[in-house]
Amino acid sequence: TAAELKKVIVRNPFLRRRGIDHSKLHVTFLKSTGEPRAASALCALDCGDDEFHHKGKYLYLYCPNGYARSKLVNSRLERLFGVKATTRNWNTVNALHRMVSE
Repeated sequence: TAAELKKVIVRNPFLRRRGIDHSKLHVTFLKSTGEPRAASALCALDCGDDEFHHKGKYLYLYCPNGYARSKLVNSRLERLFGVKATTRNWNTVNALHRMVSE
């Protein structure tokens, strides 16, 4: 919904940091919060230069080397959380919000 996407946009913790390249931001939408132990397992992953913030059904990703090189791809996150996931880049998240808000 428009309200849900607005919440996702406003709560992106990477937007508060200087020097963040917005073209390297992504949001992974999980079907549900998933397995209770998934969050701690996620923290134990070696993500290289990638950074993430987990907020319930959403994972905010910063992939400075590009999402194509990320270890935080949907297949890995789906196995970890035990739910379906889809990832969208920051421009797409904002475009979707504009579309559903009209």
